[in-house]
Amino acid sequence: MIHLGVDTLCWHLRLENRSVAVEVVLEQAAELGAEFVQVNLHHVREREIGDLRALAARGDSLGLRLLASGDFLGEGRHGDSPALGVGRVHGWLQRAVALGSPILRVVSGFYRADLMAKPELIEAERRYVVSVLQEALPAADAARVTLLLENHSDFTVDEYCSLVAEAGGSTGVFLDLINPIAALDDPVPVVRALAPLARAGHVKDYVFESIPTDDGYHRRGFAVRYRYPGEGVADLPRLMASLREGLDGRDFHLSVEGLDNYADVDDQRKRLAPALALLRSLVA
Repeated sequence: MIHLGVDTLCWHLRLENRSVAVEVVLEQAAELGAEFVQVNLHHVREREIGDLRALAARGDSLGLRLLASGDFLGEGRHGDSPALGVGRVHGWLQRAVALGSPILRVVSGFYRADLMAKPELIEAERRYVVSVLQEALPAADAARVTLLLENHSDFTVDEYCSLVAEAGGSTGVFLDLINPIAALDDPVPVVRALAPLARAGHVKDYVFESIPTDDGYHRRGFAVRYRYPGEGVADLPRLMASLREGLDGRDFHLSVEGLDNYADVDDQRKRLAPALALLRSLVA
């Protein structure tokens, strides 16, 4: 069963400038009919553990489950030691437990586009992530929290499969349906391959934007711009079908990742309402 929710990243810039509070985000998510909120721990970094327990209670009163997202594990290519990443995971685990989250989403510390011509550095990052996950696994198991590594525009499908296999234990994938395009992959086969390893993930949309020359005669290239589901060109029906097939009836928490947000624009509810309606129709 696919459970639909929203990520606090939809409100990121407004949370950062303090024009909206996480409690308000929970209320708006409940009004939208979301089943859960994926809480990026960056957005509650100044809160004490007791405050996070109160936030979880507030979510529960609104009928919302709270799931936890950590951040970058570190940068192996720059000499970070696995101990750095393990320390970060330990801190996030404590906060995930306070939120009542059974999962903790984490990400590597690079984007493939930045290292495309340097396979040896990509391999260094892969080995670093494996080491961090292996060393952090006992603490995650003790906390009864599953570590999920997001396909964060970094590793290929084969590299992800090797990562999870080498990390071992209950480690899995946090599956973003759209991120494969940033690694120049077709999202559909990526979703099919990684869905069996995933328990939660993100969904968004994207458009292509031409970058013309100064005289407009031709274009220098194009950019990929993220949008809310239903606002772009992603084949969401096919992607959702591939996800369902790969899950084989297992529970999966899918949150809208609204990266296209602005500090001075309160448009989350306006855009999330049709996005969630579309996703509900695809889930049904």
